[in-house]
Amino acid sequence: MTFSEEGEEGDRKKFEAEYISWMELAAREIAETLKKLDVNEITKIVEFYEKSLEHPASMHLPLEKGEEEAIEKSVGKSRVKNTILLKTKALIFAPSILAPSTSSLDYGTAMHRRFFLRGLWFSIIALNEAYIKSATESMLRYMLEHELAQGEIYKELAAQHVKILNSEMKGVVHEEARVKAIQRSAISADELEREKQLILDLSAQFPLVPVHFASASLFKYLEEHWEEVKRFGLASQNEIEKELELSAEKFADWADSSRDFFKAFLKELRREITMTGAEYGIEIV
Repeated sequence: MTFSEEGEEGDRKKFEAEYISWMELAAREIAETLKKLDVNEITKIVEFYEKSLEHPASMHLPLEKGEEEAIEKSVGKSRVKNTILLKTKALIFAPSILAPSTSSLDYGTAMHRRFFLRGLWFSIIALNEAYIKSATESMLRYMLEHELAQGEIYKELAAQHVKILNSEMKGVVHEEARVKAIQRSAISADELEREKQLILDLSAQFPLVPVHFASASLFKYLEEHWEEVKRFGLASQNEIEKELELSAEKFADWADSSRDFFKAFLKELRREITMTGAEYGIEIV
């Protein structure tokens, strides 16, 4: 191993240790919310986590016909023509890009990702199932426009060879996408506030999954459902996408390591719940 490789290995281990520490911190925060639920609901959420850890691809499912039609009607069928639309019981969480505290979390009901697999690019939008059922047409349109706008912005940044974004830059992207989504959806200020409250309400009732593991589960979904999804794949459209192919292929390694991070999250979450299991008349182990 060269000096450079030793340095890269050291940086990787440092990052992994810091990320696991943050995951454990997030687990403790989320456990406090879980403790407010009925024991049967807690058990269902823990079972969902365990199943997702064992079989990451199972976290996402195809939309029902009516749900898919609602999405296509909302933003236009042509705009999601080559996009795989999936749903999940979970919401995603990530370190807050708006609050300075390391314990602050941002919750999301949708995720837009692009992956490179077997020589093709795939675009996926995954949505929280309860959000689809609970949101108004304006809320659904706003949420979808926000995800599509973020995808456009990140594509522009890739064209400028920007590969790594710090928290400040992520905040800028989020705000730019938010403004575009408001303009395109014409959502009112009142309904926008109600949409924020809906996300908070759902985050207190359904499983919360770290965004990196949710991304990994989407990648695993592509691998496991290849025959069903390969028709959505597109070859690189330009030199920039061709340049990104190699780095995108490395995501498979990250997908595997994300499972280890999620395992640490679940272990800490279960430990926190078990510590107060007596108050539910049951020990969750």
